[in-house]
Parts: sequence; structure tokens; C-alpha cells
Amino acid sequence: MKANQNIRQEDWELLAKELFDEPTSQDSQVPVDESEQRQLRQLTKKINLHYRLKKYDPAGAFSQVKSRIRGEEPKAISRSMVMRALKIAAAVILALIIGSAAYYVGQRQLGSTHMAGVTVDDAGLSQIELSDGTLVTLNRDTKINYPDQFANDIREVSIEGEAFFEVTPNPNKPFIIRAGEALTVKVLGTSFSVNAYPENDRVEVIVASGKVEISKLANLHKITLDPGDKGTFINSSKQLTKSLNDDPNFLAWKTRTFVFNETALADVIKQLNKVYRVQISLPDHQLDELLLNAHFEKETLDFILEVISNTHGLKVEKRGGHYLLSKKDA
Repeated sequence: MKANQNIRQEDWELLAKELFDEPTSQDSQVPVDESEQRQLRQLTKKINLHYRLKKYDPAGAFSQVKSRIRGEEPKAISRSMVMRALKIAAAVILALIIGSAAYYVGQRQLGSTHMAGVTVDDAGLSQIELSDGTLVTLNRDTKINYPDQFANDIREVSIEGEAFFEVTPNPNKPFIIRAGEALTVKVLGTSFSVNAYPENDRVEVIVASGKVEISKLANLHKITLDPGDKGTFINSSKQLTKSLNDDPNFLAWKTRTFVFNETALADVIKQLNKVYRVQISLPDHQLDELLLNAHFEKETLDFILEVISNTHGLKVEKRGGHYLLSKKDA
């Protein structure tokens, strides 16, 4: 049964009536001894104290209760009335205790599950620091959900998109990432990237340092990744595999550093489109297999395209946000 945290006005009026109204003709006018009166006042003061601490502002009958407790001399009331009033007051206090406990537990549960979301759009990257000191760098169009404060035994977040985690070590409190719909990433202290865009058919985890354990949510199959390893989960086939990472530019979205060693121009363009969020086209597919050897570190896109065009004798046309690479006219 759900506890009612707000006692209605008519309930306070009933309590006030039972406590302080003149006795009926059916009640005998036997004075109440001092101990009974003291017990009655203590019970009603507990009600008053509880509601002042909860910052409630009941009006009407509750004001009557307070004024009678604080200001008026006790009057002679019947013993049967006192016994009824004591029963009512005891029931009210019991309800308040139960209600307060339910409220406290509810607030604790709410605090433990409350999630604060941070979304990054095309305006740029963002870095956040979690309550344990873990740093998370978010790629564009990425959303991460995390609690304001982690629980005592676990640190858990969820992610859609791409992010790089630098997890604060804590062997007694594992760090858990829910990536996509079916993959769990577990670490104790390490740095790694997670790519889990909802529109893709795969989730990729690439480890930069430390160890990472990945597993499917509904399966005991687990894979441990070391630095340089890549774990891939295919959503459609539910397959989880481990391989060596052969992409030196997997963090280019974060570092703006590119390493191209005999890289086909089509793959170069794909990387640039991903990192800079532009559309670069090669209408002539004969240009796809041209190879590029270059190292760029935090350079502008225009500079990189100029190097490519000078290397292979191409021209660059910019039409709004669209770049076109083609052969120069003879």
C-alpha cells in the first residue's frame, strides 16, 4: 500500500476535533492525570516536529493543534476521549514513520537511478568528467547517460555514438558501459574507444591501454582485449569477435591526427568525411586507388585537401559544404 505523504485538511480537522473539542454530554468529566496529558502533548509535538522538518505548511486545523499545544492550559477532558485521541495520534505517528521510511527509500532509489544525459551535436566535441574522475571525450552526435553519483559497488554508464574513455582505476569498483542494445564493456582502469552508433550494424571497442572485457548481455561468452586489440559485435548476427586493430586513425576524430601509409585515396576521403563531417567526392573512380603517404596533425581540412591535390595533380572545388576532387584540365 502506498503511503500518503500529505494528510488531507479534513484529517487534521478530525484530529484537532478529537484532541481539543469540548467533550460530549455522554462523556464523564473526569480530569486526566498529568502523565496522560504529558503523553498526549509529546505525541502531538512529534507530529508538529515531523511536518516542520519536512517543510510542510498545513493550515486550518493544524494551526489549531499547534496553538493548543504551545499556548493553552490543558482542560479537563474525559478519559474515553483521551484514549480515543491517543489511539488516533499513535496511528498518525505510525503512518508518518512508515511514510517517511517509504519516502526516504524512494528518494534513495530515485537518486541511484537518476541519469543525466549529455548530447553533443555537430557544433563540436565535448569532454566530461564523471564523479569518479573518469574522463570521457564524446564524438559528435553522441549521447552518454550516467548517474550523478555512482553506486558503492559499481560504476555504470550507457552510450550511443562514439567516445573515448580514460577510466580512473578502482579494482574494487568495476566500470561498466552498456554499448548498443546487447554489448557490455567492463574495465577497472584503462583507456579505450567505443563506437556504438545506433544506425550502424556493429559496435567496436578498441583498447589504447590496460585491459577491457566485453560480453553479450544475454550470453556468458566474454572476450578480453589488450592494447591494440579490437572487439567487434555484429548486431544482425549477434557475433562477437576479437582482432588486431589495423586502423592507425581510429582516434582521429578526437586527436585530429592522421597517418596515411600507402593508403588508397578512397579510404583517405572516407576518414576525412567522418572526422570533419563534410562530403568529399571523387566522381572519377579511377582516382580511388591513388595512394597517399602523409602525416597530418591538427591541420585544417583545406590544408589536407591542398596537399592531396598537389601530390596527385588534382583540383579541388568547394560547393557549400561539398568538396569535389577531380583531375586538372590538360
